[in-house]
Amino acid sequence: MKKQKVILDVEDILNTYKTTIPQRKFDTLKLRKWLPLLEDSELARESSLLVGKLMGDGNLDNKFTCRFIGQKEELVLLKKILVSHFLINENSAKITYRENVGTSYMLQINDSLLGRFMYALGAPMGNKTKIRYLIPPWIIRSKPMAKRFLQAIFDDELSTIKIKREKFIQEATFRMAKVEEHQDNLTDFLNQLKNMTQNLGVDSSEIGKPYFENIQVDGARSFSQCFRILGNRQNIVRFNSHIGFGINQEKIRQLERCMTLIENI
Repeated sequence: MKKQKVILDVEDILNTYKTTIPQRKFDTLKLRKWLPLLEDSELARESSLLVGKLMGDGNLDNKFTCRFIGQKEELVLLKKILVSHFLINENSAKITYRENVGTSYMLQINDSLLGRFMYALGAPMGNKTKIRYLIPPWIIRSKPMAKRFLQAIFDDELSTIKIKREKFIQEATFRMAKVEEHQDNLTDFLNQLKNMTQNLGVDSSEIGKPYFENIQVDGARSFSQCFRILGNRQNIVRFNSHIGFGINQEKIRQLERCMTLIENI
């Protein structure tokens, strides 16, 4: 029997503390049985989903608080994953309506152990447009991890794959932005995503040149780059079979409509 690789162990969590871990936190960590985190385990797959969400519309702050943005039905499903797979206390996971920010909701996890776990796994901390980060190797080298990660980040950042007009499916665009000084990092990140997508059998366009997005509060100029999932029928079938979406219910429903159209042509 092939021995599974260890992605994360107790020492990796302990190293996120400046001094020592409080005893009650250490007891909770042992009780949750997250570690050692083994490659291709169910917990590792769900961890790759969370990393994908934090690299998408989520956020990890310097107090190790995780926040996820989305629609309510999507966040309810994410909360269930956190409670069932990560043993997060339901009272620590609050879903609130985001006033004056369209019709979105926020799931906030007041559990610093989860934040430290995500940080140790490679989730970025802080404003993602102003920092450098890449997809962790443990996700890239495993197809099950890569699929779950892509499902999560495509939930947030890939436009909806949907029927544009009769017998025609609209190409989906993946777009992200960073401040000007980190454009090379954004290009590298998008290349990682493209390669992972291609390795799972789905074709995409070349990455477009950076174009001006906006001027941030501190005066920094941010630029976007994007690539597209090609919209031909065979490619959409492969996307549905090999990647798909994770928990974004509207995108899942629209993709199902596309599949019904393809099957009936």
